[in-house]
Amino acid sequence: MANIVQAVFQCASGRYVSFSDTSVTDNTTTTLKTGGVGLNQTENLDFGNALVGETVVAGFITTTATTTASSTATFSFGYIENPDGSVAVPVQGGGAYANQLPMLCKPIRVTVGMLLKCQRATSDATEVKANVAIVCASGKSAIFQVSAVADTETEILDLITGGSIGQSLANQRIVKMYATFGNLYGLNDDGGGNNFFFIESPQGQMKGAIFPVNALGGYMAEYSNYGIPIGQNDTLKVTWGS
Repeated sequence: MANIVQAVFQCASGRYVSFSDTSVTDNTTTTLKTGGVGLNQTENLDFGNALVGETVVAGFITTTATTTASSTATFSFGYIENPDGSVAVPVQGGGAYANQLPMLCKPIRVTVGMLLKCQRATSDATEVKANVAIVCASGKSAIFQVSAVADTETEILDLITGGSIGQSLANQRIVKMYATFGNLYGLNDDGGGNNFFFIESPQGQMKGAIFPVNALGGYMAEYSNYGIPIGQNDTLKVTWGS
């Protein structure tokens, strides 16, 4: 089975560029380079080198599994990485039934050193990841992830820094989030968990929640709108009922 990820980005100039990888390792962050079949573009370039000087306004990442049902492939997350390793902006994605090219949360002026990164999984994966992409009112963005533990409350941590949501986003206000959880039976199939990820205050009060898309169904990871202020001791958690 080939583990295929492909992305397309639209620029303000009207230019479109495709990125592709046909041998992605599941549950591992992958850097996508230009690629595709029969396309008039230079292949195997990093995001920054391929689009330097352009302003990217829209983009989407799809996952496909070949020689088996496409619904076994799941999109986990995607993002454009700044040259300093921080998240410039998350990128939406989906599987077999996703068919959009959504606008990014903000236009990105591309510079050399920027990378396009993503992660995918499949329904037979032994490790199930909880993933959250966050955009703040200031423009700051972050990706959070953890390997979920059955019937156990687990903190979802910053993919880049390893910090909590409070450590990474203190004094920020969350305005958009999407979340994914690529498990065949969903997030709470035995009733021992919650159907959503949640943000807690230091006092244990829930101050935000998001329902993850199970991208094994092939659908798009859509943003939800929020207005959640983050304190330095807040936490982002998942309790997987399995």
